[in-house]
Formats: sequence, C-alpha cells, structure tokens
Amino acid sequence: MKKILIIPISMLVIITVLSGCTTNSNIAITKFEDLGKGGITIAIGNPEHVPAGKYAMEVINNLRESNPELAEKIENNIVSKDVTVRAVLDKVITREVDAGFIYKPDAIMERDKVKIIEIPKEINVFPEYSIAVLRDSDNKKEGVEFIKFIISKEGQEILKKYGYSDTVRDPKPYTQKHLNGSIVVYGGAGMTNMLKEMGKEFERKTGCRVNFLFASSGTLTQRIEGGAVGGENGADVFATPSLRYMEILKRDGFVEDYKIFAKSELVVVIPK
Repeated sequence: MKKILIIPISMLVIITVLSGCTTNSNIAITKFEDLGKGGITIAIGNPEHVPAGKYAMEVINNLRESNPELAEKIENNIVSKDVTVRAVLDKVITREVDAGFIYKPDAIMERDKVKIIEIPKEINVFPEYSIAVLRDSDNKKEGVEFIKFIISKEGQEILKKYGYSDTVRDPKPYTQKHLNGSIVVYGGAGMTNMLKEMGKEFERKTGCRVNFLFASSGTLTQRIEGGAVGGENGADVFATPSLRYMEILKRDGFVEDYKIFAKSELVVVIPK
C-alpha cells in the first residue's frame, strides 16, 4: 500500500518564504542585462532615505527610456530596500540576495568578496559628494579647516585611495595648523572608511579631534533639522553623497554654502 505524505499548508508557506531569502546560484549574472532574468533577487538602498537607492531607481528610469521591458523586469526583481549602502553590500556578501546596487568605492573595498558588474554609462549616474560647515556650529574655525584638508592635495589622495574621483583641479598641499578642541562630522554611511582616515590624518596634523556619526543621509538631515547642531554630539560638519539633501539644508538655512569634494559612480555587485 502506498503511503501519502501530507504537508500542512503552513509548512509550505514557510518553505516558500525561506527560499526567497537566498541567492539563486543556478542563474548566472555576467552583465547588467542579466538582472532582468526571472528569479534574480536584488537589494538597493531605501530611495526615501538612502541616496544610493535613489540613484539605483534613476538608473532603472533611465533604462526605461530605451528598454522599458528590461527596466520593468529589473525593478520587479528588487526584493529589499535597506537602510544603508553597507546593509545592501552585506546582503550580497552573505548571499542573501543575488545582486545589489552600491557605490563603486564600497565595491572596491570589498573586491575580495564581490564581483563588480558595470552599469552602461548611458544610463548610469555619477553622484557628486558635498560637504559643509553647519551655520550654528560651535566650532566653525575647526570645521572650515577640516574641509580645507579634504580638498587639499593630501585629502584628495586619500579619496583616490578609496576609489573616489577627485574634483579639485591642481590641489595645494595642506598648510598645517595647530587647533584646539574637537569637531563632530555627520557623514553618509557609505563614506565611513574614507572619512575616518581623513579624520585620523587631520587630527595628526592639527591636534583637533574628529568624532563621527554615520547613517543614511536622509536620517542625518532629519537629525540636523531637528536641532542636532553644535554642542557635544551635534553636527559641526555634514558630508553627503546627495546634493539633494545638502540643498534642502541650504534652503532651510542650516548651511550657508557647501563644496563638492568628490565624485563616484553606481555599480552592481554580486557574490564571489
């Protein structure tokens, strides 16, 4: 007599959910167009708060003009919208998703764990990174000096080391000064490693301590607009890969002016 195995519906649901949380290793991704294949899972940053997520959607919208069918397929394969670029990268590294849209410098830093898939230049975006001293900073002089260091020859060399494109034509060596006290820098999470090295070198040259708070640019903008400026933990300097958020702060009177200090580009990464 044949035995019939009965699986409860609840178990079937659990199996289905879990199977959607891992990469589909049977589907090869070798070029950008492969992101539209059925069964591919993609992570991006939350476009509402994470500039890289907004840029990912810009890439898809740019593609929609020339290949709407592929754009629709890629968008439908997005299964995760995360709070930071790092969260997207970690999901790719751990094979929770098949691919993710991140900044090229982040991909270069983890090149032993991920492969880079270039996005066609005609649809790609090339973010400009901006930095400013907050109008109500308690340490404006130190904040101004930190920005001077970033756009100096030494600062721009650090940028290039981390895969960013420099934007300063013929940068000059930093004129070393002795400074007292400390500053607080709010920075987009994707710039963590680069800005930390900037801060360490600036402290070595000037004696001014640099403390950081890293999060999504949207979250940091909300903190600044909520009054987190000056004082022990409030921002003195804000650095972001999104001109949109910097323009919001300028419009609302939180910064008087800002400088473009780096450029980058978006790439797709897959697990190695």
